[in-house]
Amino acid sequence: MKLLSLFIVVSAGVFVFGAYAATLPATSEGQTFLSLPVVQDAESSALVSTPPLANQIDQNQPSATTYMAAFAQTDLAQSFQQTNTNISGAGIALHPGIGSSDNVTIQLWADGLPNASGTMLTEASATGSAGQWVDVYWTPVAVVPGTTYYLVFTGNTTLGIDGDLNNPYPYGCVYANSGFSQFANYDYAFRTYYDDDTSLERYTWAGVKASFNQ
Repeated sequence: MKLLSLFIVVSAGVFVFGAYAATLPATSEGQTFLSLPVVQDAESSALVSTPPLANQIDQNQPSATTYMAAFAQTDLAQSFQQTNTNISGAGIALHPGIGSSDNVTIQLWADGLPNASGTMLTEASATGSAGQWVDVYWTPVAVVPGTTYYLVFTGNTTLGIDGDLNNPYPYGCVYANSGFSQFANYDYAFRTYYDDDTSLERYTWAGVKASFNQ
């Protein structure tokens, strides 16, 4: 009889960055650009939602000191790099006092943004409320760790997105306004998820089955 010893090591990289107090660009109705600064409390009132059981946070930029952009500006996106080998969802922090409740759609793009021959890998929608985080989840999509991907935010014209002007997330940046203009030192308050069940199945279960077949 052959005894098998199985050791499973799961490593999850989560980037968390501290909050920064900042001056805020206010975006009034009808504007299509990041505009003059106004002041907001440094602490965000965005609440934390609970993800489905298998989904764990991979990338996390929680600093929400600034009203970054309104959905009405269009062409809103955040670039990022995943640590794990799949992505199963994403979320953003919605600015308090801008709109109330509306549909939020988050798309995952690879190889560029929609205006640069990128490819949309998946999308999902959820109802978001001003002043809270809104998260969406999809069937896990395989990605290459350390490669730049893009979250594109759409689905309504009433809500706004929080973020930080001081480059708290070094692996990506904000895009906003028609044509996806880049703001290299700005980051939305966002997070991504990975499915740890998918990762375990891909990297350990195949090996276990192979051992029993010997």
